[in-house]
Amino acid sequence: MSSRIYWPSNTVEIIDEIRNTIGRDILINVTISGIPCIASGCGILDPVTNLSTNQFCEVCSGLYWTNTLSGYIVNAYIQWGKGEIPIWETGGRIMDGDCTVQLKYTSANVTAVDDSANFIVDDKILIKESVEYRGVPDINRVLVTLKDVEKED
Repeated sequence: MSSRIYWPSNTVEIIDEIRNTIGRDILINVTISGIPCIASGCGILDPVTNLSTNQFCEVCSGLYWTNTLSGYIVNAYIQWGKGEIPIWETGGRIMDGDCTVQLKYTSANVTAVDDSANFIVDDKILIKESVEYRGVPDINRVLVTLKDVEKED
Protein backbone atom coordinates (compact mmCIF):
# COMPACT_ATOMS: atom_id res chain seq x y z
CA MET A 1 0.00 0.00 0.00
CA SER A 2 1.52 3.28 -1.05
CA SER A 3 1.15 6.40 1.02
CA ARG A 4 0.20 9.70 -0.53
CA ILE A 5 1.30 13.01 0.85
CA TYR A 6 -1.31 15.72 0.70
CA TRP A 7 0.15 19.21 0.91
CA PRO A 8 -1.97 21.96 2.44
CA SER A 9 -3.59 24.19 -0.15
CA ASN A 10 -2.17 27.27 1.61
CA THR A 11 1.50 26.17 1.76
CA VAL A 12 2.71 29.42 0.19
CA GLU A 13 0.79 31.54 2.70
CA ILE A 14 2.17 29.53 5.64
CA ILE A 15 5.78 29.90 4.44
CA ASP A 16 5.26 33.63 3.73
CA GLU A 17 3.83 34.16 7.21
CA ILE A 18 6.79 32.40 8.84
CA ARG A 19 9.27 34.42 6.75
CA ASN A 20 7.48 37.68 7.58
CA THR A 21 7.54 36.83 11.28
CA ILE A 22 11.16 35.73 11.70
CA GLY A 23 12.75 37.22 8.57
CA ARG A 24 14.79 40.39 8.31
CA ASP A 25 15.43 42.83 5.51
CA ILE A 26 18.50 42.28 3.35
CA LEU A 27 19.92 44.47 0.60
CA ILE A 28 20.65 43.02 -2.83
CA ASN A 29 22.95 45.29 -4.84
CA VAL A 30 22.02 44.95 -8.49
CA THR A 31 24.30 46.19 -11.28
CA ILE A 32 22.62 48.77 -13.47
CA SER A 33 24.48 49.35 -16.72
CA GLY A 34 24.19 51.71 -19.63
CA ILE A 35 24.21 54.96 -17.66
CA PRO A 36 25.84 57.83 -19.58
CA CYS A 37 29.01 59.25 -18.01
CA ILE A 38 28.34 62.54 -16.21
CA ALA A 39 31.94 63.78 -16.05
CA SER A 40 32.26 67.30 -17.43
CA GLY A 41 35.20 66.45 -19.68
CA CYS A 42 33.82 63.17 -21.01
CA GLY A 43 32.71 64.53 -24.35
CA ILE A 44 29.76 63.23 -26.31
CA LEU A 45 28.72 59.80 -27.54
CA ASP A 46 30.18 58.80 -30.88
CA PRO A 47 27.25 57.08 -32.66
CA VAL A 48 29.56 54.97 -34.83
CA THR A 49 31.73 53.46 -32.07
CA ASN A 50 29.23 53.86 -29.20
CA LEU A 51 32.14 55.27 -27.16
CA SER A 52 32.99 58.69 -25.78
CA THR A 53 34.71 61.20 -28.02
CA ASN A 54 37.16 61.70 -25.12
CA GLN A 55 39.15 58.46 -24.79
CA PHE A 56 40.94 59.85 -21.72
CA CYS A 57 37.91 60.46 -19.48
CA GLU A 58 38.93 59.66 -15.89
CA VAL A 59 35.49 58.36 -14.94
CA CYS A 60 34.54 56.03 -17.80
CA SER A 61 37.97 55.53 -19.47
CA GLY A 62 36.47 56.57 -22.79
CA LEU A 63 33.66 54.01 -22.75
CA TYR A 64 30.99 56.72 -22.18
CA TRP A 65 28.76 54.21 -20.39
CA THR A 66 29.17 53.50 -16.68
CA ASN A 67 27.81 50.86 -14.35
CA THR A 68 26.35 51.58 -10.96
CA LEU A 69 24.74 49.61 -8.15
CA SER A 70 21.11 49.92 -7.16
CA GLY A 71 19.91 48.52 -3.84
CA TYR A 72 16.90 46.20 -3.69
CA ILE A 73 15.52 45.55 -0.20
CA VAL A 74 13.72 42.28 0.39
CA ASN A 75 12.53 40.36 3.45
CA ALA A 76 14.39 37.07 3.89
CA TYR A 77 14.85 34.27 6.35
CA ILE A 78 18.57 34.32 7.20
CA GLN A 79 20.56 31.34 8.38
CA TRP A 80 24.22 31.71 9.32
CA GLY A 81 26.46 28.67 9.38
CA LYS A 82 30.01 27.46 9.14
CA GLY A 83 31.50 28.07 5.71
CA GLU A 84 32.17 25.04 3.51
CA ILE A 85 30.93 22.57 6.13
CA PRO A 86 27.58 20.95 5.39
CA ILE A 87 25.39 20.36 8.41
CA TRP A 88 23.30 17.22 8.04
CA GLU A 89 20.06 16.98 9.94
CA THR A 90 17.11 14.60 9.75
CA GLY A 91 15.62 16.74 7.00
CA GLY A 92 18.81 16.75 4.90
CA ARG A 93 21.57 19.25 4.23
CA ILE A 94 20.89 22.58 5.88
CA MET A 95 23.90 24.78 5.07
CA ASP A 96 26.94 24.61 2.84
CA GLY A 97 28.20 28.21 2.87
CA ASP A 98 28.65 31.16 5.17
CA CYS A 99 25.02 32.24 4.96
CA THR A 100 21.80 31.10 3.31
CA VAL A 101 18.89 33.45 2.68
CA GLN A 102 15.41 32.32 1.75
CA LEU A 103 13.31 34.70 -0.37
CA LYS A 104 9.78 34.59 -1.68
CA TYR A 105 9.70 33.29 -5.27
CA THR A 106 8.70 36.30 -7.36
CA SER A 107 9.95 37.48 -10.73
CA ALA A 108 11.39 40.64 -9.14
CA ASN A 109 13.31 38.63 -6.52
CA VAL A 110 14.62 36.14 -9.09
CA THR A 111 15.78 38.98 -11.36
CA ALA A 112 17.51 40.73 -8.43
CA VAL A 113 19.29 37.52 -7.43
CA ASP A 114 20.33 36.77 -11.03
CA ASP A 115 21.68 40.31 -11.59
CA SER A 116 23.20 40.72 -8.12
CA ALA A 117 26.65 42.17 -7.57
CA ASN A 118 26.58 41.42 -3.84
CA PHE A 119 24.28 41.05 -0.83
CA ILE A 120 24.38 42.96 2.44
CA VAL A 121 23.13 40.79 5.27
CA ASP A 122 23.44 41.91 8.91
CA ASP A 123 25.97 44.58 7.83
CA LYS A 124 28.23 42.01 6.10
CA ILE A 125 29.00 42.04 2.39
CA LEU A 126 28.44 38.63 0.80
CA ILE A 127 28.54 37.28 -2.74
CA LYS A 128 26.30 34.68 -4.35
CA GLU A 129 27.64 31.15 -4.45
CA SER A 130 24.59 29.15 -5.54
CA VAL A 131 20.83 29.42 -6.03
CA GLU A 132 18.18 26.75 -5.45
CA TYR A 133 14.46 26.87 -6.11
CA ARG A 134 12.25 25.03 -3.65
CA GLY A 135 8.59 24.34 -3.06
CA VAL A 136 5.93 21.64 -3.10
CA PRO A 137 3.80 21.25 -5.10
CA ASP A 138 4.91 24.47 -6.89
CA ILE A 139 8.10 26.51 -6.51
CA ASN A 140 7.47 29.12 -3.80
CA ARG A 141 10.87 30.15 -2.45
CA VAL A 142 14.44 30.85 -3.50
CA LEU A 143 17.43 29.74 -1.41
CA VAL A 144 20.62 31.67 -2.05
CA THR A 145 23.88 30.42 -0.55
CA LEU A 146 26.26 33.30 0.10
CA LYS A 147 29.98 33.56 0.87
CA ASP A 148 31.67 36.24 2.93
CA VAL A 149 33.73 38.60 0.73
CA GLU A 150 36.37 39.04 3.45
CA LYS A 151 37.08 35.29 3.51
CA GLU A 152 37.72 35.25 -0.26
CA ASP A 153 41.19 36.79 0.16
